[in-house]
Amino acid sequence: MSHEKLHRFQIALLIFNTQTGVVLFILPRTVATYFGTNGWIALIFMFLPITLNILLITSVYRLGRGASIFAILKSGIPRFLLFPIYLVMGSGLAMVGCLVIKQYVMIYQLLIFPQTPDIVLKLVVDIIVFLLVTKGIYNISKANVFFVALLITMVPLSFIFMKDFDITRMSSFFFKEGKDFGQGFIKVYGSFMGYELSLFLFPYAEKGKKWLKYIHLGNSMTVLVYLLVTVICYGFFNYKELVHLSFPLLDMFGYLYFPFVERVQNFLYSLFLVSILITGGMYYWSSQAVFTELIPRLPWKWALFFVMASTFIVAFIPKSLIEVEDWFNVLIYLQLGVAIVIPLLALLALLIQKGRKRHA
Repeated sequence: MSHEKLHRFQIALLIFNTQTGVVLFILPRTVATYFGTNGWIALIFMFLPITLNILLITSVYRLGRGASIFAILKSGIPRFLLFPIYLVMGSGLAMVGCLVIKQYVMIYQLLIFPQTPDIVLKLVVDIIVFLLVTKGIYNISKANVFFVALLITMVPLSFIFMKDFDITRMSSFFFKEGKDFGQGFIKVYGSFMGYELSLFLFPYAEKGKKWLKYIHLGNSMTVLVYLLVTVICYGFFNYKELVHLSFPLLDMFGYLYFPFVERVQNFLYSLFLVSILITGGMYYWSSQAVFTELIPRLPWKWALFFVMASTFIVAFIPKSLIEVEDWFNVLIYLQLGVAIVIPLLALLALLIQKGRKRHA
């Protein structure tokens, strides 16, 4: 294993870019649908449970003294119990990576290549993701620094919309005309998923505990970007319009005009491919890590190939963006399971291990 370690700031940027993806284009509509007027405030409330969840994950690292999540789990839990857990977890992580890419290319097809089958576009992106992931987590993190720098250049564009921002569109009411707050909470919480993959970074992070704070930093960056986009969308349109817009951020980009670029929204959406490469890549990398642990003799690059090939076949099933969103609605619960149940199982394994040592 390489002695190189992930720098704490690289980890923050990995968390940020893994969380941020196509969901950014959909989030204002989701918030408006479920939380109604000034629903963007729900994003602030969401910060607390996510922070607590991250603290749960970091406590596993502290108590496990830097051991990998797999070493911690097998230290106290029998392998026959871990086998089905790993099988479900590895398959679910792979499907999240698959659907992230599928969702992106389906929108890309609608915008730019309506005559090209979306599965062909997905194959192209899958090949790029495969080549990226086979370079290893250290090179993924280095590439991600450049990708994030590229995406940050889009932030100043938000100030262009301020001239059309009308605070009266925000309404003086809070959470009026929202529906099913419980389901809304789950969907918005799912928009922040990605931080749970920090569980798989334990062996690769620099020694010490300082890097754990940078998981919070990455998540905080995501919260700020989500708030910026959602607040501007609320003031640029209004919550009633947002409910009926499939991709509010893309529609807002459509109002931009530069003499040297036609259809600015297409160009900016194309730029977001670099975020999808990291999000999809990190989920596939995590999935192969699980299957490599499940089948130790299987080389990790072959595990990655089999995982991506299997999910590529499954990607033929959903035929529309609505179906993809429905699949995501199911996978959110699996992601929550990885984020909450796996750390709890790890803490249980540490307690069992400690009990064994006490009675030895």
